[in-house]
Amino acid sequence: MKAGKATGLTKTALVATVLLFAPFAFAGPSVSSPEMKTALAKAKEGPTELRRYVQRTRTIYGLDYFEVMSVSEAQQTASSGDSSANTQVAAK
Repeated sequence: MKAGKATGLTKTALVATVLLFAPFAFAGPSVSSPEMKTALAKAKEGPTELRRYVQRTRTIYGLDYFEVMSVSEAQQTASSGDSSANTQVAAK
């Protein structure tokens, strides 16, 4: 009987450990998902609008404010880099 209790406690400890670290393994939505597209549109409206959207939908979509802002800034940098490259080509 003692072996059965030890096995049961081991299983319980394993389940508790998995449940404890499960939130850290959660990945947010991809950039092409509808909720991320909406979040990026809110980021274009301003940081306050994005913060409100993320707080309002955090339990549904699992968005992170800073992640959305970094993706938004990366997209803006890429689009401004493309436009400056087009301007340089047009100037030649």
